[in-house]
Amino acid sequence: MLYHPDKHRDPELKRQAEQLFNLVHQAYEVLSDPQLRAIYDIYGKRGLDVEGWEVVERKRTPVEIREEFERLQREREERRLQQRTNPKGMISVGIDATDLFDRYEEDYKDLPGGGFPHVEINKMHISQSIEAPLTTTDTAVLSGSLSTHNGNGGGNINLLLPSAVFYATVGPLIFYLAIQRLIIRPYVRAQQEQDLEKHRESSASDIARKKQEAESAVLLMQESVRRIIETEESRMGLIILNAWYGKFVTDNSRRHERAKVIDVSVPLQCLVKDSKLILTEATKTGLPGFYDPCVGEEKSLKVLYQFRGVMHQVLSPDGEALRIPKQSHRIDADT
Repeated sequence: MLYHPDKHRDPELKRQAEQLFNLVHQAYEVLSDPQLRAIYDIYGKRGLDVEGWEVVERKRTPVEIREEFERLQREREERRLQQRTNPKGMISVGIDATDLFDRYEEDYKDLPGGGFPHVEINKMHISQSIEAPLTTTDTAVLSGSLSTHNGNGGGNINLLLPSAVFYATVGPLIFYLAIQRLIIRPYVRAQQEQDLEKHRESSASDIARKKQEAESAVLLMQESVRRIIETEESRMGLIILNAWYGKFVTDNSRRHERAKVIDVSVPLQCLVKDSKLILTEATKTGLPGFYDPCVGEEKSLKVLYQFRGVMHQVLSPDGEALRIPKQSHRIDADT
C-alpha cells in the first residue's frame, strides 16, 4: 500500500514508487510460493535465475531441498578443513618373500601344504601429519609415526615450525604468544581490512543502488509517518524521536575510529503500529528505508523514543530481535 503508484500524484514520487512496488511484487511472488521460497532461502536469487533448474529438481519438496543444502554445507566445511590442515598419511608394509625366489621349483614338491612358499610381513610403518597455518606464509606441521620391524616397534611425534626463530629462542611458547599478539594478529587484521576494502569496492554499485532505494522509500513514507505520529501523539503512544543504524564507537580505545551510521527515524516510525514496534531476529539492512552504511562491519540499531511522555533509549545489536516499548529502556530523570 505504501509503494502503490496510485497513492502518489507527484510524477517523481510516482516513478520511485513504481520501482519499489515492482521489487515488493517480485518478493511476494517468491515468498508466497513454498518451493520458490525454499530455493531462495538456500540458493538466493542465483537459484531462481538458473535456467532449466540445474541447481535443484523442481519436484523436490522444501524439506528435501534443505536436506540437500545441509549435506552440501557439510561437504564444503569438510573441504575447507582439509584445505586448512592438509592432512597427509602413509602406510608402508615390508614383505619377506625370500622363500618365493630362493628355491628351485622342484624343491617345493616335498614341502607340506602343497609346496607353497613361505611369505610373511616383517615390518610396517604408519605416518600421519597435519598443518596449522600461522600466517599466509608460515605453517606449523604436526606429525607422528609408528613402526614395527621383526617384532620390535616404536613411534614418535614431531612439531615442525618453519621459521628458525622458533628454534633459536628459549621459552618457545611465550615467544609464540608474543609473536601471535604483536605480529600475526595485526597482520591478520590488516589482511581483513584489505579484504573488506576489496569487498566494498566490488559491492559499491549495489550499495549505491540500495541507498537510492532507501532514500526513495523514506520520501514515500513521509505522509504515512505524519499520520502515524498524529495518531500516536493523541494517545500518548510511541514516538520515535531519533534512530540511527550502523557502526557505533563506544570503546575508548577505539575513539580514533569514525562512527558510520544513517538516520532511520522515519522508517522506524513508519513500522509503528498500535504503539508497538516489533523487529524480528534478522539483519536490519533489509527493512524499508534501510541500507548498509558499513559493509562487512558489526552494526547496531540505536533508538531514542518517547512512550507515555517518558523518554526511552535502547541499543540493539544487528540481527537480534527488538520489541519496544519496554520499561527496561526508560531513561532515569537523573540521567
